[in-house]
Amino acid sequence: MISGLKIFSISMDDFHLLQAGDQSVFGIVFNYYQPIIYFKARQFCKNDSDAEEVTQEVFIEFYLKRMQLSGPEAIFPFLFTIAKRMAISNFRKSLVRSNYLQSLQQTWLESSSSLQEELDAKELQAILESIIDQLPPQQQAIYRMNKFEEQSYQEIADQAGLSKNTVRNHLSLASKFVRFKLDKILSIFFF
Repeated sequence: MISGLKIFSISMDDFHLLQAGDQSVFGIVFNYYQPIIYFKARQFCKNDSDAEEVTQEVFIEFYLKRMQLSGPEAIFPFLFTIAKRMAISNFRKSLVRSNYLQSLQQTWLESSSSLQEELDAKELQAILESIIDQLPPQQQAIYRMNKFEEQSYQEIADQAGLSKNTVRNHLSLASKFVRFKLDKILSIFFF
């Protein structure tokens, strides 16, 4: 609960009016709790407009589900729970939107890259393949399954007949070797 919050209560008669859809009682509840709910929503949202939207959605859902409340003392916990859930949902949506836009931008950049960039990428891939080919056979297989096929340690362990820890150790050694070799090659070109 938010510290310093004064206890707000409506009478049981007003509560029944609220449940019946009385706009004046709803207005009293809204005017008291709106700043509190907005403050909570603002903690999760990136900007004021998102917090305002979440706050409005909270009170819409509150109004639609007002019959589910057991009594006047349930109003704030109900509002608080809805606000928290909706603010988190809004935050997740903004992350998905942001990731989508970044992916879209990356796709556009990749599709507009020059022939030289594509050749550089192919050359780098060939260098990476030659480094991986220097690994012991089992480390090569584990590295490829994890990095290129995106298999988990457990999936690799099941497929290779090894323990999960053995897979982790092989992958750690292989990754260190590949990073070391790539750093060495890249330092020649960029330093």
